[in-house]
Amino acid sequence: MLSLGIRPGLIACHTIVINEGLSYQVRLSKLYLEHNSFRLIIIATTTLGRLTVMHTCYHDLVTARNAFSHQLHQLEPR
Repeated sequence: MLSLGIRPGLIACHTIVINEGLSYQVRLSKLYLEHNSFRLIIIATTTLGRLTVMHTCYHDLVTARNAFSHQLHQLEPR
């Protein structure tokens, strides 16, 4: 993957505010030379604190980006 120019670290991050008491942060990052090399994490922030809602690893960037986009679409307030 390093030959493709994708360095380990944060690739994309988006915060979705639902209301004053609830927001979600969706993060896509590249891991350091692990078998599942891309990680998607969704963190909910409420008035009570923070909670990891989802933590999933992917083998390829295309699938990880599609999952990231899908989660953004699902969490956007309508």
